[in-house]
Amino acid sequence: MVAGLAWGAWTGSAALADQAAPRAAAQPKRARPTPTAPTARPSAATGDRTEPRPEEYPPARLVAACEKKAAEIRAKLGPKIQAISRPPFVVAGDVSAERLDTYARWSVLRPAKAMWAAYFDKKPSEVITIFLFAGKDNYVPYARGDYPAGDQPYFGYYMPTDRRLVMDINTGTGTLVHELTHALIVYDFPHPPTWFNEGLASLHEQCSVKEDTVVGLTNWRLAGLQAAIVNDKLRPLRDLVTRRDFYGRLQGANYAQARYFVMYMQTRGLLARFYKHFRSHHTGADADVKAIEHVFDRKLPDIEKQFLAWVKTLRFER
Repeated sequence: MVAGLAWGAWTGSAALADQAAPRAAAQPKRARPTPTAPTARPSAATGDRTEPRPEEYPPARLVAACEKKAAEIRAKLGPKIQAISRPPFVVAGDVSAERLDTYARWSVLRPAKAMWAAYFDKKPSEVITIFLFAGKDNYVPYARGDYPAGDQPYFGYYMPTDRRLVMDINTGTGTLVHELTHALIVYDFPHPPTWFNEGLASLHEQCSVKEDTVVGLTNWRLAGLQAAIVNDKLRPLRDLVTRRDFYGRLQGANYAQARYFVMYMQTRGLLARFYKHFRSHHTGADADVKAIEHVFDRKLPDIEKQFLAWVKTLRFER
């Protein structure tokens, strides 16, 4: 969850019991990305005309900024905290350098590269800082800087105002990939509707990371969703994607419904196509419904009927 909130999440491990995370009283605004201008090169045909050339990524200035940020963290937090530069990320924590590097390679860089390949055309132009604490002893004191009242999320959170992720990594890496999704999407799709932003991030809570995509797997949210369907307690899909009340009283059900609808699109081979279409057509009256119907080539009631039938067939083995 963005704005300093997070839901428990796992990749490849058993999930915890469903529990609602408190909503922050005042949610910070999402950080706006700083665009980078392409370089230019002479045209081979004329020798003097220029044409855009994509800047090699990560650019030198971003590499330097990451190295500077890592040095600042080490100087500020002392020898018990390791900090390594893996542009566009700086990964820090109270674990060994070897373990920190493993997290950086497999739980940060690998899923980031997969998301860039599958969805996001634009990559971060600013440093994203990730703090990984092995347990509550250091996680809780650090998080009190962001949550003075001591109501910090149990698993971890993302602060978009300064592009900073903070995790109790002992609870699993799923929350890390969830929050990483929020940190990356803003550069490519600055203002995604919450149902899709949280749906995509929640899809990555429990997943298989491939070279060019992140495949969502069933997780602990399934039981509550199936119960809501059986008991006729689930809100209409139209309400989920058009009413901007995601963090309201139905927050837990909204997460489950959004996650599995995004997963349904993925299993139908439509998620990447939907993302790119929706990115360009997400404003205006009923834009969400129109984008869904465009990609599925069916009306929403028919889509919803088949989605609910599909959900009923799913199983989650803890």
